Amino acid sequence: MAKKRTNEAKKREESKKGKKSERSREPKKDSRAIKIEVESTGDRSKKEENEEIVFAGPFSGTPSLIQSNFGLKGNFELVVPLSNGGLAHYWRNNDDPDLPWYGPVKFGEANVRFNSSSLIQSNFGSQGNLELAATEESGKNLAMFWRDSGPSFDWHGPGYIAEPSKKPVFCGNPSLIKSRSGRNGNFDLVVPLLKGGLAHYWRDNDDPALPWYGPFIFGSTTGVPYESVTLIQSNFGNPGNLEIVARSRDQLVFFWRGPGPEFEWNGPFTIDKGVTGCPCMIQSKFGCKGNFDLVVPLASGGLGYYWRDNDDVNLSWHGALMFGTRLGKVDAVTFIQSNFGEPGNLELVASAGGQLAFFWRDSGPDLKWNGPFFSIPM
Repeated sequence: MAKKRTNEAKKREESKKGKKSERSREPKKDSRAIKIEVESTGDRSKKEENEEIVFAGPFSGTPSLIQSNFGLKGNFELVVPLSNGGLAHYWRNNDDPDLPWYGPVKFGEANVRFNSSSLIQSNFGSQGNLELAATEESGKNLAMFWRDSGPSFDWHGPGYIAEPSKKPVFCGNPSLIKSRSGRNGNFDLVVPLLKGGLAHYWRDNDDPALPWYGPFIFGSTTGVPYESVTLIQSNFGNPGNLEIVARSRDQLVFFWRGPGPEFEWNGPFTIDKGVTGCPCMIQSKFGCKGNFDLVVPLASGGLGYYWRDNDDVNLSWHGALMFGTRLGKVDAVTFIQSNFGEPGNLELVASAGGQLAFFWRDSGPDLKWNGPFFSIPM
């Protein structure tokens, strides 16, 4: 079992001393307000017709979107790799009726190109630090960054989850979550390997040294290479199974792992074919149990929406429901269920041709996807 110590503990202790932030006053250093087409629950469609999204780009790789607990409503946080190196953080003030975006706040090594990012909010810090895993385009390193929750809102890193390598090791995006295992909630991460299969790492957040363990390799016996992955912890099992969707060539497959004591990965189980790019899966508030909702770029262009009925004893998958075909080829997608609408709209950012495009889907009764609303690289 590999164990990697980090030097984060001291800085994280210092970040806990910061005052609790009112995120609507987040510092806007190296950033500016961005006009955006979206999205108020009132005249949302009208806004989208009359305004533009302006982001700084061009972008390259997999973006990552979350709704944080900063602000009263909870702001949107978006991190995306920049094509000329480094990473960019944007945030949307959901307490402002105009829903303005701010950014970019650039971080990471400017001379290092990243091909993917995976963002969460943890329970470290006074209000919850932002934590980010990113793979270098070279495939040699799996990096970790974190941003304190105030008052400075500085990005720290990179640290390394796996030992730095002189040869390519990773061939796809990481997917990072904060699980319900351990008192503080461990970090779990899955990433595709160049030699085949998937690697699972986890960080013990109950240990003051915050060590990473892994890799625990699975899915390699099939001899099939995986290129992208998305990971969640569901409410099946106690404290919750790990559930994965991975893409191999044009095939979408499913894995799951129980909470122990065996910790054995089950799969792959085929969901569908004809896909490409990087998928994203969540467990939503739709249904009694909470359905799995999945969006993935389609090989024919646009996006495909799938959902698994977790109230059905057969746990049947439905889809693909196509949308966003005017985008053409899509590289990657990230989406969340927000607290706009009831039980919550789906909010999505897609990366296509160096641009970002935004979509949202109402909570019903129409369940209609709205978009794309394009970003304009500058």
